[in-house]
Amino acid sequence: MKLDNLRCRLTPGAVAILGATVGLLLTPSSAVLAQPASVASSAPSTTTESLTVVAPRVARREVAGTARFVGTPVELLTSGRPVSFAGLDLTTQAGVDEFKQRIMYGALAACDEIEAEYPSNIYVPVPANQNCPDTAARAALIVADQIIAATRSHAR
Repeated sequence: MKLDNLRCRLTPGAVAILGATVGLLLTPSSAVLAQPASVASSAPSTTTESLTVVAPRVARREVAGTARFVGTPVELLTSGRPVSFAGLDLTTQAGVDEFKQRIMYGALAACDEIEAEYPSNIYVPVPANQNCPDTAARAALIVADQIIAATRSHAR
């Protein structure tokens, strides 16, 4: 089947589903960005420990005076926020709770940044019910759980 034939058969709804799927598939790849970053130095106290919370949003630009979404491409919008866990004792529940709270605030800040730059009254989310903070935090919390488990296993 030729690619041109495939393009003709994609309806706006299929494009929206495809865009949302691509967005969701790209979200776990942010785990690579969310790995702890260590800065090597001769002094052991100069380690920077952080992960990056990546907020994804799939949207279409609304064009005034045209039929809604006809021919409008789907866009994947992202924003990242570094979240530090330096100085937290991840072997304690208090340290873990603080780390997870920082991730939630990072997700909210990243989503607010997307909303400020690409307002949802112009860039309409696809699907309309997507929840940017939950999606961003969910991906980062998976990495955070791995960091916490590694920290606890090294503490034994």
